[in-house]
Amino acid sequence: MVLKIYLDPCTINCRKVLAGVDLIGTDFELINIDYFNGGHKDPSFTKINPCATVPAATDGDLVLTESNAIMQYAADIKQGGSSAYPVDPKRRADVNRWLLWEASVWFPSCYVYIVQNVVQELLGGKPDQAALSAEEPNFHKLAKVLELTLSKQKWIAGNEVTIADIAIASPMHLWREQKLPLENYPGITRWIQEVEKLPCWQKTQGAVEKALLPNKKQSTNGANGSGGSVKATLNYTKDVSPQLTEIYFYETEKSKGIHEPGDAAHEVDIHDGWSRANDFHVDKHGFSLNHFRAKYSKAWDEDETVRSEFYPEIVEFLKKTLGAKEVLVFDHTIRTKKNVAKPLTDQKNTSQRAPVQLVHCDYTAESGPKRITQLLPDRAPELLKRRHAFLNVWKPLHAVEENPLAMCDVTSSPPEDFFKLHLRYHDRDGENYLLRYSPEHKWYYFPGMDEGKVILLKTFDSEEGVAKFVGHSAFADPTSKSDARPRESIEIRTIAFF
Repeated sequence: MVLKIYLDPCTINCRKVLAGVDLIGTDFELINIDYFNGGHKDPSFTKINPCATVPAATDGDLVLTESNAIMQYAADIKQGGSSAYPVDPKRRADVNRWLLWEASVWFPSCYVYIVQNVVQELLGGKPDQAALSAEEPNFHKLAKVLELTLSKQKWIAGNEVTIADIAIASPMHLWREQKLPLENYPGITRWIQEVEKLPCWQKTQGAVEKALLPNKKQSTNGANGSGGSVKATLNYTKDVSPQLTEIYFYETEKSKGIHEPGDAAHEVDIHDGWSRANDFHVDKHGFSLNHFRAKYSKAWDEDETVRSEFYPEIVEFLKKTLGAKEVLVFDHTIRTKKNVAKPLTDQKNTSQRAPVQLVHCDYTAESGPKRITQLLPDRAPELLKRRHAFLNVWKPLHAVEENPLAMCDVTSSPPEDFFKLHLRYHDRDGENYLLRYSPEHKWYYFPGMDEGKVILLKTFDSEEGVAKFVGHSAFADPTSKSDARPRESIEIRTIAFF
């Protein structure tokens, strides 16, 4: 069974669970409940949680309706455990007591400040100063307890971040706008700013701000996960028809004088997609972000091992995620900066390449079906009668700090924006799509994306009325640090048959 979590990411306890389970690294299926439109009162949800509160979680016949319990259980079922919820009895007891402290006294106190200083304004009202004054002595009493701990150590339960940090930070997740009186608590202030640097926290900030701070100008620092954007250069291609645009993957006189791709660089806004991560769908937008924690733990440069042990994980993941009846994994590429100097004509060890800074899509309306005929000649006539779709599964091998992947929302890139790139190999010809530049294109990326997630990219679909071709490209993120760890990722090429 798969852990299913029902939540609206903008609420305190839902944000806690979303960030906490991400920190833990447990696989789960996210089911969005639209809290502000009454989704928590829908009969389909109250069957799960009669209290009509979010979050909730199910795992088979187990139902959990308390946020801290959901995090604890997610850690318990994590294969190999998680340092976010230590197994050592004493350290775990320390985390547990802070979880109880947060739920029983810290949350109610911080909640007064978020209701009066954030929610009231959202509803067009004014803060009740009497309510704030009445709560202030209690807040200071509790803050002194927390300060005593955080003045001595980096995190709540010691030198490593745990779910106790996520739990206690959640009721104060808008601490500036809540106007929490932290002036005399340098330890708490230092700590909450450290929490705000955590990738799991940054990824969940956008949804909170979108719902509760609609008038706040979003940050333009894409690395903070707050729903802002960065200005970056993407390499489009000029359409020089009737001349073809081509690439040769071998040395030949034929390659002289050809028109090669990537000659139309444009600066564009690339939007931080974390605040919309749950909205993107591969059949509408051409891409989606999915939770996927690989069991594979061997070297990624061992091609045969990757094929025999990792490919089956991808097959099962796509069958479950897409509802496909059959999935063929036929190729993969490891992309890393160390391969930048490797020429395209070097066809040795083709699974090792550099990130591609070129706006493209891997297949065309003609090359998709043709590739099925090449890979599965005996079965192709039967398979081509069924719906078939090519999808790349893009997975970081560690948190992405530079050269992230950007996707062009298919709803902003009509078919007439695409034209062909002809690929010339020794033994065959292939085709990709390139994109003409358009100011209407909407680009998204997921800064800080880690190895616990994958992006699905639709590169061909035989079905009408769905996204067919998604333009995508790596790009130089201007917000990356000078000492950023070079990106390492694997992309798995697949065909799903329905």
